[in-house]
Amino acid sequence: MDHWNYRVLAKRNVVNGITVVEFAIYEVQYENDVPISHYEHTTTPVYFSDESSEPIYSLKWQLDAMKLACDKPVLDYDNFPNEYLPYSRKKKLDKIDKFYKSYKL
Repeated sequence: MDHWNYRVLAKRNVVNGITVVEFAIYEVQYENDVPISHYEHTTTPVYFSDESSEPIYSLKWQLDAMKLACDKPVLDYDNFPNEYLPYSRKKKLDKIDKFYKSYKL
């Protein structure tokens, strides 16, 4: 089943020679419950009204759905759809993995 939802993605940027990580909310597309793509740009709650509908209700729904994204694992923008791992944590996990691979039973 194809669907979408909001997710927090971590995107690394270099600013003045320093790597910083930007956390933002994106729309993510799924196929069979597996994330397959995300929009290139962050999302903002917006509603275009034809004046016969309820724009405030729609904005509240979008904000509530975005809040739910904060309860899910953060995805890595550059290594999508993998989960984001801070560099220090990834480095530690790589060392542990290397240790176990070298360990002989």
